[in-house]
Amino acid sequence: MRFPSKSIGLVGIHRHHRSHPTLCRRLLEEQRAGFASVAAVKGEASTTSSSSDINKIAPSPLPTYYFQKSLPRLPIPKLELTCQRYLEALKPLITPEQLSRTEKLLSNFQNGVGNKLHRELMQKDKVLKQTSYISGPWFEMYLKDRNPLPINTNPGLVFVEDDGIMIRLPKSKWQLTRTTNLLISSLRFMKALDKEILEPEVYHMNPKKSDTQAYRRVMKMIPTAFATYGSYIYKAFPLDMSQFPSLFRSTRIPQVGIDKIQKADKTVRHIVVMRKGHFYSMNCLDPDGNILPAQELMGSLESILADNIDQSPHPIGIMTTENRDKWATFRDKMISKSSRNQKFFKEVDSALFVLSLDDDNLGEDPVTVIRQYLHSGTGTNRWFDKSFNLITTKDGWAGLNFEHAWGDGVAVMRFFNDIDRESKARQWSTDLQPKSPMLKPVRLVVEVDDECNASLTQAKQRFDSHVGSLDIHPFILEKYGKKACKKWGISPDSLMQLGFQVAYQRMSSKTATTYESCSTSAFKHGRTEAIRPATLLTKEVSEAMNKSDWSSKKSHLRELIKKCSEKHGQLTKDAAMGQGFDRHLFAMKNLCMSRNEKLHDIYSDEAYQIINHNILSTSTLSSPAVRIGGFGPVVENGFGIAYQIWDTGLGCVVATYKNQQDGSAFTKSCESTFNDIHSLMFS
Repeated sequence: MRFPSKSIGLVGIHRHHRSHPTLCRRLLEEQRAGFASVAAVKGEASTTSSSSDINKIAPSPLPTYYFQKSLPRLPIPKLELTCQRYLEALKPLITPEQLSRTEKLLSNFQNGVGNKLHRELMQKDKVLKQTSYISGPWFEMYLKDRNPLPINTNPGLVFVEDDGIMIRLPKSKWQLTRTTNLLISSLRFMKALDKEILEPEVYHMNPKKSDTQAYRRVMKMIPTAFATYGSYIYKAFPLDMSQFPSLFRSTRIPQVGIDKIQKADKTVRHIVVMRKGHFYSMNCLDPDGNILPAQELMGSLESILADNIDQSPHPIGIMTTENRDKWATFRDKMISKSSRNQKFFKEVDSALFVLSLDDDNLGEDPVTVIRQYLHSGTGTNRWFDKSFNLITTKDGWAGLNFEHAWGDGVAVMRFFNDIDRESKARQWSTDLQPKSPMLKPVRLVVEVDDECNASLTQAKQRFDSHVGSLDIHPFILEKYGKKACKKWGISPDSLMQLGFQVAYQRMSSKTATTYESCSTSAFKHGRTEAIRPATLLTKEVSEAMNKSDWSSKKSHLRELIKKCSEKHGQLTKDAAMGQGFDRHLFAMKNLCMSRNEKLHDIYSDEAYQIINHNILSTSTLSSPAVRIGGFGPVVENGFGIAYQIWDTGLGCVVATYKNQQDGSAFTKSCESTFNDIHSLMFS
């Protein structure tokens, strides 16, 4: 299967943790230009920019963290509502006998231990006024996970191709030019963030009325302690930006038992460039913190691309694909061996970010492309621990692979969208010739003994086995999309989620535990909440549409589909407002475990195991900057479904493990399902 036309674009998404995704479509549909020059970002004629242009960043009328002080705190739901919502989500998934048992356990929990834990959680939340009740436990959950990062945790995202480069330059210059352009825009984003002149992240429900200079002038007159509430009058919702600083100079450090996030200070001037498994330290800023001239950055990158060196015999990057405890033990041994190794890790850990230059021509096969950005071909040219790897290939593909413990999709997608727009509009280096830099990149060398080499070999074998077990299947239908949904009066997202329910029922005769991620970043230090799309209504539609006589009941089914949309809309609203049940139950469980107390039977109940074993793990992203993206299943017998619905089309990328689930059968079932929905709704 080849890529569809760019007007449709096969888009995937943002990844989530093994049991908890991270991104809400509703809070990310509106993306703005942000930090870049307004004229350039809006696509006016691009021109080659001088060095002074590179360091000239138009400040936002409102400082970056203008709304942060006045953001409301993430609410803790009422215990009785959490119990009610939990039971409601279980109804389509378990038997009446199982439901009866769970009801009794919940009643006991709510009137006993659960009530005590809830009150303690509320009391603790009153003390931690500068954060949210879920932030600390959520960081800890990620950092305690011992599974390898690629596929299990880190998502992959790919930019739409840069036609400006492809039309104007020979193919031999695509990688160098596009890399330089993206590097410069990344550095500019970082500088704007450091100086706090980056546009605040705000979700505009009606951009024509609120995403205006008039709105910003009014906001500027409101004290920061009340600014968020003033913004609400315009139906503009400021989002938490506490995660944004971790985009740069940060990394996840492996430690036995639990990792840590480490951040370097703002004096750091270098990035780490990887090629053929080798590492190069490349200065990007001068001593005053200014971005180096485009020609010099281009010259540095050209020297790395021209380095006639074989694949690294000691590809240390492969260790970031390992079990976290194994990797931690290996790293400690390496550091203890020599001062050279200590310097190596210091350079990598403190780098602004990692840039991976891949010597691959990916072509037009979407499966090949998403694999490159989800896990790479060999695993040796990535540092999966870094906040993100910016990755480019010989034939001009570019994208990100990012570590997930430090934050969620809001920060990553703001960065992704902004640098895509600006780099394409400004074309910083497209008409330039490389110039040899005053300070050339330095290749970092490590000292490796036989024991370490044996560990590298074993890690490579395990990585190859893991990657080899993964199947990826794309699906696209260009018959209908958002415009049709608007005409029918239903939510596009609810249509996609209903389609997955029908498709899974069609291939398995079962209702699957389903997880859709939702951001709670409208609150201070909010992370995510779960939407549970499988409901009694979707189950009814799924079972009806998988009977031979379904086409004779079109009128009834259309009414049911509208009810499904209304129900899904309410679930989405509840989750976005911090009124789901997953995080509340998780926080109470975590509180109990932190004191080594025995968990209530509700947590060992079969129903709790079922609803936390997410067969359909789903997430969506609406962004014109994303060409394709994806993530792995969160359970071995599950599906990782990265999906998108456009004005006149819809599609998804489905990841499964071989011999566990049949991804090809599921995408075929999706095709027949969405065609049947087309027939149903258009009749």
